[in-house]
Amino acid sequence: MEYSLFDAHCDTILKVYTENENLYDCPFDINIKKLLEFKKASQVFAIFNEGNLLSNDIINIIHLLKSNMKDCKVKTNTKSLEKTNAFISIEGVGNTKDLSAIDIERFYNEGVRIISLTWNQNNRLCGGILNNNEGLTLQGKKILKKMSELNIILDVSHISDEGFYDCFENFDGKIVATHSNSRTICPHMRNLTDDQFMCIKKRGGVVGMNLYPLFINNSDTAYTKDIIKHIEYFLSLGGENNIGIGADFDGIEYKMKDISDVSKMYILFDEMKKLNYSDEIIDKISHKNFENLLKNV
Repeated sequence: MEYSLFDAHCDTILKVYTENENLYDCPFDINIKKLLEFKKASQVFAIFNEGNLLSNDIINIIHLLKSNMKDCKVKTNTKSLEKTNAFISIEGVGNTKDLSAIDIERFYNEGVRIISLTWNQNNRLCGGILNNNEGLTLQGKKILKKMSELNIILDVSHISDEGFYDCFENFDGKIVATHSNSRTICPHMRNLTDDQFMCIKKRGGVVGMNLYPLFINNSDTAYTKDIIKHIEYFLSLGGENNIGIGADFDGIEYKMKDISDVSKMYILFDEMKKLNYSDEIIDKISHKNFENLLKNV
């Protein structure tokens, strides 16, 4: 495949863990064999905690990921990428019932470089987007301080609107939204307002385009032309250096009609070419913007 890819979010490793599969050739949206089809591929594997994982469970899943790395290298930055690379993130770390600041350091030492505080629900660190009525807690601020000390990137996908702005006031590190779209184009609470996108842009962050139809057009059906509307809108806000891919594969209830798994991502980039997007813009969105962000973590 002629394209390179950096996908900032998938839930594949949790499925591998719970279904006792092998990441190399598992029957999921993402596996190593599919990533090897790209010119170069970097995949962020999110360890999603809905509240059922303790700190040691997260460590165990990290170890499982590392043990599955045939033809793929686990990386902590993008200074020297291989053909196929894996990065580790945690989604909803505040749902870890025995979490302490020491655990954040343990996760970092195991290779975690991106962390989100919440999933949709409120937890003891911050409010989630489902209720959207609470911001950071005192403990949340302490965890952010530890993340800042370690240069861990903060992911604000799923966070409440109040929590979003609290994070910008209480965290001076890098901020991304690994898998969120434009709320102007699709008025779903999981998407970003224009102001939120601009906050991330001003901080030098990147927003990963989510391929879940519900966040693309509020339905169960979407096509490539529909996600391109989100890309075009963020570009109109000056986001050339702030848009990437966060497909959310293996974590969504239903998928786009024409991009059903990671091996079909070329369809998006082919369509952008047909619409006269420059190779430079396609490269930035497909991989370079996230690569640049992770060079110095």
